[in-house]
Amino acid sequence: MRKEIYLVVAVLAGSVTAGAQDVPTPPAVKMGLWQNTATNTMTGLQLPPDVVAKLQAMGRPVPGSAPRTIVTQSCVTPETWQRSFTDMQQNKNCQFTNVHQSATGMSGDMVCTTSDGSSKGHLDAKFASQEKMNGKMHMEITTARQSQPIVMDVTFDSVYQGADCKGVSPDSPKVIH
Repeated sequence: MRKEIYLVVAVLAGSVTAGAQDVPTPPAVKMGLWQNTATNTMTGLQLPPDVVAKLQAMGRPVPGSAPRTIVTQSCVTPETWQRSFTDMQQNKNCQFTNVHQSATGMSGDMVCTTSDGSSKGHLDAKFASQEKMNGKMHMEITTARQSQPIVMDVTFDSVYQGADCKGVSPDSPKVIH
């Protein structure tokens, strides 16, 4: 999920800043190490009772039973920014609309379809400065396996940690907790 959030943010910002060049420029935030705290709340996920019982017996959280917060660190470089944009633009299953970006934030809508279902959502991100960003994303996911949609709400706060990525690979975010 955190990779999807980063990619959605990258595409929304990149698609706006690209303009006529078709090549995204770096976002209005600094390149380097970023720490992201994302809280995901999910409703509507239907799991079979035996799966729920097994998860509980193993002491693992049941998806959708409570908000989940994850903290990650990512090394953002002009190259990873470009690659995220390219990867998402090549994804023929998703369409981005109502994309807006300014010096203080960005927003946009996304619709994706797969052979198993579809999802639609909205992202709103605010740049408090070049070193702080926060936002929220709302997604509704429908699948052939469920009678009701899965609703996912994510809030996130990202803080720049410095130009040195401290061993965090640009290709692989590090989970802190």
